[in-house]
Amino acid sequence: MLADGSYFLNRIFATVELVEKTIIEVGTVGVVVSYTGRRSADISGQSYRHGELVETGARGVWSTPLLPGKYAFNTYAGNIIIVPTTNFVLKWTKEQFGEHRLDENLSEVSLITKDAFEPVLPLSVVVHIDYMKAPLVVQRFGDIKRLVEQTLDPMVSAYFKNIAQTKTLIQLLQERSEIQRKSGDEMREKFGSYSLELQEVLIGTPRASNGQNSIEQILIQLRERQIAVEKVETYKLQEAAAIQERTLREKEALAEQQAKITTSALTIEISENEGKAQLARTRQQAETIQVTAKAEAEKVRLAGLGEADRIKAIALADAERIKATGLADAQKVRAVGLAEAEATEKKVAAFGGPDYQLHSQVLMRFAEAIENGRLPLVPQIQLGGAGGEKGGANGLVEMMLSMLVADRLGRQDSPDVVPAPAE
Repeated sequence: MLADGSYFLNRIFATVELVEKTIIEVGTVGVVVSYTGRRSADISGQSYRHGELVETGARGVWSTPLLPGKYAFNTYAGNIIIVPTTNFVLKWTKEQFGEHRLDENLSEVSLITKDAFEPVLPLSVVVHIDYMKAPLVVQRFGDIKRLVEQTLDPMVSAYFKNIAQTKTLIQLLQERSEIQRKSGDEMREKFGSYSLELQEVLIGTPRASNGQNSIEQILIQLRERQIAVEKVETYKLQEAAAIQERTLREKEALAEQQAKITTSALTIEISENEGKAQLARTRQQAETIQVTAKAEAEKVRLAGLGEADRIKAIALADAERIKATGLADAQKVRAVGLAEAEATEKKVAAFGGPDYQLHSQVLMRFAEAIENGRLPLVPQIQLGGAGGEKGGANGLVEMMLSMLVADRLGRQDSPDVVPAPAE
């Protein structure tokens, strides 16, 4: 291989063929498979059992890839396999394929769901290859397209077929995000075993195969169900709005009547406070009356005890005084009686003796009776005696006077023998 420059060649001995240099674009590396060169020991390691990697310049797959640039490479002595090192997308669809056309033979994954639907599932898988692991991938799979078609396609298809058998069609539609996340986590480890880095798994919408409309019917039912759910939510919101509107109207009406309500509330509160104050005053008065009554009762009791003691003392004093007075009065009465008796005796003696005194007192009492009773001294009707010259007795007064005079005269003469009455 002659590089750029000027050469003197024997045209009889050899010929020259012009071959363009191999260009490694940015975002890719070139894995060299050399058909010639020295033999070299395997440097892939004991854990890698899919082929041998050799040093640069030796025969076999070089362990160090060619970085982006332009290389003069003898295409008869070897081959350069371009491996993308940027993220590339593998699409399981018939209508679309990626920039590197590694997925041009891929199609949607045919599924059989738990409820016996047979949809097809479009997929997109984002993959990245470490540029230092590119020789391992090439040594193991030959090239990237063969890796995609013979390894990744059956692995991914089988995984999603297994997932579909555990899900109904509605679950497959509704749980797409969860299935996508779970598949990315589980498939990342499997891709790593192939020296690949799985970046993302993207799941499309399942669709019917062979012109079937069963999925469309399910979708129509889901749409109707969602519409019903939305109607329920709408009705709930309308009900809440109606309640809120009613609350607003009540608050507006309450605001209009707030002055009256405030006045009535204040009136009620004032009445309650007045009632409480009246109750407190009544209780206070009752307690005052009770205390006063107790004090008065105690006062009366003490006064009664004092009055009783005073009355007792007065009674005792009065008794002593009465006793003393009685004794004095008795002595006085006795003395007066004795004096009166002596005086009376002397009066009687002076007036002619006790008989005369008796007649005098009788006559005085008789005179008082006549005066008080207004009795006539001379009877209005007189009855004549049997032989009297003066017409009988001269009356009661005359008789009393006669008795008095006769007694007085008799005592003055004091004859020893009373003469017999004349016949």
